[in-house]
Amino acid sequence: MPRTPDQVAADEALTAAIEQALHAYSDGEPWVLTEYVVVTSQHRFDDDGEGLTAVGTLYRDGDVPLHRALGLVDYAAVRMRKPAAEDDEG
Repeated sequence: MPRTPDQVAADEALTAAIEQALHAYSDGEPWVLTEYVVVTSQHRFDDDGEGLTAVGTLYRDGDVPLHRALGLVDYAAVRMRKPAAEDDEG
């Protein structure tokens, strides 16, 4: 499905922001951003004032193959769990 001009502009801005953040937190060595999955949590209220929460994902250029997206998310989750597990051991 073709992306709209607004989606293309948003994807380009998101990629630029991610590259800027990576550069700011890097060790100074050059890296090339190849793919990303951004996981979001969103909240809003419906017409009755009830809170709704949603979790979403954003992919580079609107699409990353599912097997790669799952691999990135699973790998990141494992890396995030390691320090948490080590904290529990102490």
